[in-house]
Amino acid sequence: MPDRFGPRGTFAVIIPLQNANMQPEYEAMRPEGINNQIYRFDISAHDNAADAILRAAPGCKLCWPDMIISGISLEMHAWSRGQQDDFRTNFAAQAQGTPTVLAPDATEAALKTIGAERIGILAPMSAENSKRAQDYYEAAGFEVPYTTSLNVSKSEEIINVTIEQIQAGFEAIDHDDVDTLLHVGGALGIVGMIDDLEAHFGKPVVSVNAATYWYALRRHGITDPMPGFGRLLMKTSVVE
Repeated sequence: MPDRFGPRGTFAVIIPLQNANMQPEYEAMRPEGINNQIYRFDISAHDNAADAILRAAPGCKLCWPDMIISGISLEMHAWSRGQQDDFRTNFAAQAQGTPTVLAPDATEAALKTIGAERIGILAPMSAENSKRAQDYYEAAGFEVPYTTSLNVSKSEEIINVTIEQIQAGFEAIDHDDVDTLLHVGGALGIVGMIDDLEAHFGKPVVSVNAATYWYALRRHGITDPMPGFGRLLMKTSVVE
């Protein structure tokens, strides 16, 4: 509920223990009047991330939030749209009536809002992650002709990926027949780079952390344009 530190609302954000960039990124995007509260879970067992998120959700109720957000790109794993539908239902049940936002739903809404049709996908870890995300977004109706990964072998090493490596990753998926570049995998922090990346490539860049927070704000009724984080965060409404 709104409080002295968040008169416009309180957001509970579930993120992995291992993702050191996500908390400062969400705080950087936070508009005045919103209170971000961070809840962490262990994502060491990547294949069990969904269950870990569900276990974490009830604890978020203790800060009386107006929204509970899961910032995890589950679509990088063996994840179908049917599984996402079931997970959305289960997550809402764990939230016990508090509105919820899930990163895959937010990312899909962001792509639709930006007008994406043919996208390239970048993931920080394995080619398998990129391929699974490709399958997920193709099932959502997007064309995904190009994917790449940065081949980071350990989660804890993602935070040290350089700006040059990130730019090279996007170069690999930037082709004339692609209208939007998508980053999945919230541990790779690029929110502060989006403006520069869009200027360099001349097309929208959708990053999961920016997309998730933007979607949560818009669903909460906050329509402030948010300069400095790319074209998406200047959009005041959502296309779903």
